[in-house]
Amino acid sequence: MGKLSLDDGRVEQKLKTREKLLAVANTLLLQGKEISVELVAKEAGISKATAYRYFTGTSSLKREASLQLKAQTSDDLFAGISEKDLKARLNKLIDYHFDLFTKNETEFRLFLSSVISESIHPETGYSRAGRRIVLITEALKPLRKTLPPATFQRMVNALAVFFGIESVTVLKDLCQLDNKAVLETWRWAVHRIVFG
Repeated sequence: MGKLSLDDGRVEQKLKTREKLLAVANTLLLQGKEISVELVAKEAGISKATAYRYFTGTSSLKREASLQLKAQTSDDLFAGISEKDLKARLNKLIDYHFDLFTKNETEFRLFLSSVISESIHPETGYSRAGRRIVLITEALKPLRKTLPPATFQRMVNALAVFFGIESVTVLKDLCQLDNKAVLETWRWAVHRIVFG
């Protein structure tokens, strides 16, 4: 997969397509219907071939759709927080991801295990564009106009390392940290990256 640029309209469109597929899958799951990639694609008005670029099979679609039901959009997450209050936006981003991963840790670890397995077969069209980048970009909105685009992009990329189950597994399994220490490490690192 090539380098993702935040200014690339194609990336934004890919995220929208993925979100649409997941939203339709969620709706069908909540209705108690058995889903498949083909059915979700048809209901979403997206070609089957395109849907398979995002989800290699029904199990990966179900797995990600069930996790997305627990996630928030950037509009929901930063509602009520000023676009100028960078510290509050960062703390909200940290708290949200920490709560999401620690309350659903087993499910996210299983998800990570399966996506790593899928990622070793690039010919399957593997793609893992999630909402992490969108949320980080939204949190950093106060810096968007003040930083050079390349610096802003590097900051988003650096923060992406923290806001995933991968970070939790490294800090818990390798560093032997408990939840409180994981959160403290996240806060320390994120604030150092953004505020220097």
